[in-house]
Amino acid sequence: MSKLRLLVALISLLHSFLPLQAAFSTHSRHCTTRKSLYPLKMASSANEIDSTKNDVAGAARQRGLFFATPLLRSAPMSALTANEQPVYIKLDVLQASGSFKDRGVAHLCHTLQTTQGVTHLVSSSGGNAGLAVATAGLQLGMSVAVVVPETTKSLVVAKLTSLGAAVTVHGANWNAADVLARDMVHQDTTGATAYISPYDNPLLWTGHSTLVDEISEELPDKASAAAIVVSVGGGGLLCGVLEGLDRRGMFTTKVIAAETVGASSFGQAFQKGELVRLEGIDSIATSLGALEVTPAALERAAKYQAAGGVVQEAMCTDAEAVHACWQFAQDHRILVEPACGAALAVVYSERLREQVLKDVTGPIVVEVCGGSGVNVELLSQWKKHFLNN
Repeated sequence: MSKLRLLVALISLLHSFLPLQAAFSTHSRHCTTRKSLYPLKMASSANEIDSTKNDVAGAARQRGLFFATPLLRSAPMSALTANEQPVYIKLDVLQASGSFKDRGVAHLCHTLQTTQGVTHLVSSSGGNAGLAVATAGLQLGMSVAVVVPETTKSLVVAKLTSLGAAVTVHGANWNAADVLARDMVHQDTTGATAYISPYDNPLLWTGHSTLVDEISEELPDKASAAAIVVSVGGGGLLCGVLEGLDRRGMFTTKVIAAETVGASSFGQAFQKGELVRLEGIDSIATSLGALEVTPAALERAAKYQAAGGVVQEAMCTDAEAVHACWQFAQDHRILVEPACGAALAVVYSERLREQVLKDVTGPIVVEVCGGSGVNVELLSQWKKHFLNN
């Protein structure tokens, strides 16, 4: 290649990065230096996470089974809030399997292998938990079987298979698939097989709690988040966030639990103060498809509130979730599932902003939990169905 052609190629490469820089640039009073145009500090190793918190899930982190993810200030999303409160996006979509579930699943699977000699993992999943188990199992040298419901997208099944998992499609929803997965574990008498719940295990919650440690380290001046927004399916992520906040004594942070209306097992239960079992899942956000949340979600929410914290449910429509996914892709060039769109909708939906963010002053962190059941074609189809009518 001639020097001239090489120079042209380098200039072209540089220009390809300019939109990424511009998307996160800000000219508000919160960011006044050139340094603020770039991502905030990302804790890249266990040693950069506050060791006084007992190096939570440190063994799995050191094995590279999950990673500290970037926390970025989103200029487009901040501009939507009252008085332009700073909105930060925690990009767990960048975990190896495509979602936050790597955190808890890695901690659980590594613990089972090292303390109980487990060699075979069986998971039930709408897709993302199974992908996390398959990803961790592959790295740990453990065999994996995943039972998914009939609603699981073919691209997710293909991903599971590519990771070496044995996939069984069974049942109309996740609950039916879960029954079969548990039966498969009970049939094994060797003691080397373990059931991996998508959301209902204390080790999962502890693994998920690490994102709170990272947020605390990554926010400017290590400030406390005024609010953290999380999507809720079975409640595992919510339990982890509440555990992390409790461990750090961060009771001034408002926790916003986001769901779609047709999968609102937590929201309905939280309003009634008791578990509610849905008759079925009626939502595009199939990854949120637990008919009933873990009881620990309600228990931990009540404990957090008793300590002075605030937990608030936020239920969006499918159209609001899809709009949030679409707008997030336009703003940040990242694809996420409608399950993640439920959390993003808290900022992108004017109705929800007024409902749950109007009293928030200070940094708002949205957990971009990710999800692998999406591609450009699917997102376009959802937009056409929900937004173009």
